[in-house]
Amino acid sequence: MLDNIKHKVNMESISRARKRIRELQKERFKLELSLLRPLAMAPYSLIKAYWRCGKKTCRCHKGGPLHGPYYYLTQHREGKTSNIYIPKKKLSKISILAERYKEYETSLTKLRNLNKEILTLLKTIEKKAFVPPSKLKEKINGKRKKKC
Repeated sequence: MLDNIKHKVNMESISRARKRIRELQKERFKLELSLLRPLAMAPYSLIKAYWRCGKKTCRCHKGGPLHGPYYYLTQHREGKTSNIYIPKKKLSKISILAERYKEYETSLTKLRNLNKEILTLLKTIEKKAFVPPSKLKEKINGKRKKKC
């Protein structure tokens, strides 16, 4: 009797885990579709910088405002940083490409997190469905009566 109750509780929790996995799979499918059809993008981050100039008598050296803003695309690869200056005229077009890359990377992170959650739920199901060796022997051999 106790075994049946335990089994019923395990089946309910397994059922909830399966339901959650199906929800996550649907979400993952939509995300994968969007990742499979990317728009043009630039694998850089857009940064805004302000600088001090080389003139020692300039206001920027005397506590005044720095020169800028200057816009750059920056990328870190293999321990090195590369920057590309973006003229203000081209900023609107380039910023769209950089933003798309940021969104793409965010979607990849979401996909990794969905996969982690699905894997965790599958491991939970595995643990709930696990039959301990002692119970397995009983199921194979049948319950034996103790001899006096």
